[in-house]
Amino acid sequence: MSQSATVSSLRFPLDGSEITIGRDPSCKVRVSGAGVSRFHASINLDPLNPYIKDTGSTYGTRVNGVAVPEACLQNGSVISIGIEQFTIKREDGFLNLVSSLTDYSSGQEDNLLDRNKSITIGRSPESNILLDHPLVSRLHAIVKRNPGGEIVLTDHKSTNGVFVNGIRISQSILTDGDIIQIGPFRLFVNDCTLVRLDDRNRIKIEASDITVVRNGSLLVDRANFSVQPGEFAVILGASGAGKSTLVKTITGMSMMTNGTIYANGLPLKNFLQAFASSIGYVSQKDLLFNELTVEETFREQSIFRLPADSTIEERRLRIDETIKLLELENVVKRRICELSGGEAKRVHIGIELLSSPALIVLDEPLSGLDPGLVKRFMNLFRRICDRGHTLILTTHTLEQLQICDKLIFMHEGKIVFTGGADELMTAFDATSLAEVYQKTASGKFENKNINFSENTGSRDSYNDKFPAIMTVKKHSIISALRQTRLLIFRYFRITTRDKRSIFLLLFQGPLIAFFLGLVFWNQAGFLPLGFYFCITVSVIWIGGINTIREIAREWPMLSREYRAGLSLTAYIFAKVMFTFCLTILQSAFFTIILRIIFVDFKFDVESFVLLFSGAFSGGILGLTISSCCGNTTRATQALPVILIPQIFFSGVLIPFDRMTQAGGLISQLTVSRPVYGMLKETALLHQSIFSLTQWQSLFYLLTGLIIVSSFAIRYRIHKFQDS
Repeated sequence: MSQSATVSSLRFPLDGSEITIGRDPSCKVRVSGAGVSRFHASINLDPLNPYIKDTGSTYGTRVNGVAVPEACLQNGSVISIGIEQFTIKREDGFLNLVSSLTDYSSGQEDNLLDRNKSITIGRSPESNILLDHPLVSRLHAIVKRNPGGEIVLTDHKSTNGVFVNGIRISQSILTDGDIIQIGPFRLFVNDCTLVRLDDRNRIKIEASDITVVRNGSLLVDRANFSVQPGEFAVILGASGAGKSTLVKTITGMSMMTNGTIYANGLPLKNFLQAFASSIGYVSQKDLLFNELTVEETFREQSIFRLPADSTIEERRLRIDETIKLLELENVVKRRICELSGGEAKRVHIGIELLSSPALIVLDEPLSGLDPGLVKRFMNLFRRICDRGHTLILTTHTLEQLQICDKLIFMHEGKIVFTGGADELMTAFDATSLAEVYQKTASGKFENKNINFSENTGSRDSYNDKFPAIMTVKKHSIISALRQTRLLIFRYFRITTRDKRSIFLLLFQGPLIAFFLGLVFWNQAGFLPLGFYFCITVSVIWIGGINTIREIAREWPMLSREYRAGLSLTAYIFAKVMFTFCLTILQSAFFTIILRIIFVDFKFDVESFVLLFSGAFSGGILGLTISSCCGNTTRATQALPVILIPQIFFSGVLIPFDRMTQAGGLISQLTVSRPVYGMLKETALLHQSIFSLTQWQSLFYLLTGLIIVSSFAIRYRIHKFQDS
């Protein structure tokens, strides 16, 4: 006869028999919580060495937080079956399973058998199941029985999606044991009843044997730790200890070689997309646009991160709440470049807080801050945790250790200590954190739980394995078209507020025209081919120099916004459209100045269109170079290398029929060839631009460059996130 796990303690004699644990009614210990398989595990009640064995469960069996296929059960061992936990008590020839009951929220159960009407789930107060959170849409999902008696869950075009067993669905038939995730809320089906777990904005992280290998080097070595819901955990260690690598695997930003991470008892490798909206990551570098104000930054990011059906007032309230928490009321109208380092850091943290994620990971946010600011930030982090958020912070050194709930100390990829601040000093027999660093560096410290002096082998002797977790990306909240419009407006604000950029935009054209006047001023009545060739090179240069840094300087910001749901198609299209608008302005200005200096230069719409086509081609060429380079220095260095072939293979130095076969092929791939050819034919042969055949070649070239940019951005953004 089976016994229910809802009983506080189950008692079995150690007589060599076997008991089964699972959701099936035939199991000796029946467990109905989320993440429990029908036949999950079995316990052999051996009188001397009782052991538990996983029986092919979907989400694994853990003993003391470590996933195991089989393990001996000691007195005090903790077994995790899905989200349920049992503590082992061995006494008087009996084995006791002491259940840690899951706290289900009262009044949040709906018997689907007794309902003939639909059950609505959402943020709206009229919903049958109210989930009041910024990540939940007003009407998020509907549960209903179909004529065949099946329970059907339907996503009602929600922004952040509905996930069943970690997979995003538009519609799904529910069965007992299915886990439903909506924003930060978890629900599961039990005997045709929909039960909501009371874990709003609360997330527990358990890492089991996390190993990360990169290029044959061991960066994280079998790390095991847990962080409780609402806990403030700090990962300490010297540079290169593996702190950043470890937390990136937790957020799904970086791939791990081996091991398992559990979020609220569920394996993250299966539920990563479902938990994506509940995980926030703040990098060491402030990823902000200097020319935007604090208010504009929060307003723009709220559109990216909050549900699409959020009203302007709801966004405003969420922004105001974040600003108040971070004490930024006095700087909301200032530009980011006008803020102090501490204020900019708070804005950066505030971006992630807008959507109220359950887990917030801060990677070295205190670097470079003075002790006073560090103390202020630590108090801020404490307040965030007191609101129910789980917070993991990495840092080199820290004095306000007592504010933290848990310290995790790393050295050379290993976790050598886990515990409280007082325990750290005792364990290392040290009086200060500096002394702890000295003892770990010496390699003489031996933890009673982890043998620190044990050498698992050379850090260069490991081979990469197939990654266990892929890079996470949240679902796009707003349409690609709306994202494009938002980005274009951002670029115009940034450009028009940057005086240096305005100067370059407005005066490089006239300056080039002035230099051309010094060369060709005496060519009265006739402008030679060299003049039109110089114009071709000039407009390509003007367009290219404008965009050569556009993408290369934004990799960190692009990576963050991509994780938040930015469409790369929208990003690319916005860059192209901004380049289009920018080169129209520059081409018009350049054309007017040329006409003023050269009275014989034809000034009409056709001349403007040709100059614009050259500048726009140069702009697209610059975007392509920028997308293929990892930073602005490399991109700027690459521009002349790319521009020189535009001169050599344009056809002005030597006719195409006299080039080598390879040279002729390269000339077909240069934008200068069609642009120069069209300028030459319209100026000297007086042909209409509508009759020119080079338009087709130019169109194909620009389309090819945009496609190359698209592939380069997609490749580099994944590479950047896993770096």
